Amino acid sequence: MQNFRNLFISKTGFVPRTQAQALKAYMEDIIGPEYYIYRAVNVHPLLEEPWDFSEIDRLLAKKDLDLETITILVTIFDKMLQLPDKEQALFAAESINALEQRYLSTIIAMHKELEMEEKTESVRTIMQAYLSLAAISKKRPLLRTFYLGEAKATFKKLRHILIDPDKDLALYIKILFDLNQLAEARQEIVMSIEQYPRNTTLHLLAAEYNFKIGSYKNIGKYLNQITHLFKNSKDAELIKFWGIGVQNG
Repeated sequence: MQNFRNLFISKTGFVPRTQAQALKAYMEDIIGPEYYIYRAVNVHPLLEEPWDFSEIDRLLAKKDLDLETITILVTIFDKMLQLPDKEQALFAAESINALEQRYLSTIIAMHKELEMEEKTESVRTIMQAYLSLAAISKKRPLLRTFYLGEAKATFKKLRHILIDPDKDLALYIKILFDLNQLAEARQEIVMSIEQYPRNTTLHLLAAEYNFKIGSYKNIGKYLNQITHLFKNSKDAELIKFWGIGVQNG
């Protein structure tokens, strides 16, 4: 057993923080293949205690984190903050602060770019940064609402260049859902579907809207009515499944 454990120890003392560092170290013969695999592939569930701090560090070092990963990390940090262990509480607090500073810096940088030229990707980056900050602030509802409001304001100010139904309009509708501004969300859904009548994402958001307001029977009827629009779509079976399932339920 001891020999097996030795495979997961760096014989040179170098501990890579990211998968890219691990790969480079392996290619330069700084670490062996077994240790590379151990550092590059995480087999321990992130939320499961005891927490894998090396994996948390690896994720924190990534430039691009998706909202799901941010939510998982913040869930872990929130738990750490409640522990009597001061070192873990400090690690959690510093990690949350580092994440917040990362996205605030991104927002400032992108706003400077927008002052020179209105670029769609810059606006999308700003909105995603605000959504990341909202995810980080899930335990602070006032701050979470503030960041969601900033994402909404950013879209409204620059919506003339945010016209993609999946990347822009659907995202804005989801923000309105998160803000519980359902009347405004309905207006956006109606206008968006009028503009893009064959977009699957928008129709699914229309069904989600009906779910949120408790109009469950209408969900099934609505989805069954639009199945003919998406016969060749990758989401055709999904729409059919939920349409029939809701009506039968």
